[in-house]
Amino acid sequence: MKSSTGEHYPALDHVRGLAAFLVFTWHFLHASPEGPVPYDFVPALPIFSVLDEGHTGVSLFMALSGYLFAKLLGGKQINYLPFFANRALRLLPLLLAMLCIEACRRYVAGQSLDGYFTGVGLGFFFPPSRMAAGR
Repeated sequence: MKSSTGEHYPALDHVRGLAAFLVFTWHFLHASPEGPVPYDFVPALPIFSVLDEGHTGVSLFMALSGYLFAKLLGGKQINYLPFFANRALRLLPLLLAMLCIEACRRYVAGQSLDGYFTGVGLGFFFPPSRMAAGR
């Protein structure tokens, strides 16, 4: 997929890369509640707290998205239907692939898929809390 406006700001790619790195690092460090790094871990050096806080990368993505929306729109009107259709075409294939991969993983592990599909269905209407997700 390509931007509908065709505009790209290469100078912001490093900011996007930093945000992705921060989110990836949090998920890598906190693969489960016990580790490799427990959730309640406090880094000895305060600068490493940036890597231990996953919301930092998400916040950076949100700030970057808001800036780019404002810059690209520049007072223009938004046509919402093509905008949301473009987003769906970009995001839904990956979401469906990950749902299928997880279902296959659970099936191979001998786990029941009833609860999984029920949880996925309910998640569209009632996103799970962090505690309910086992984190």
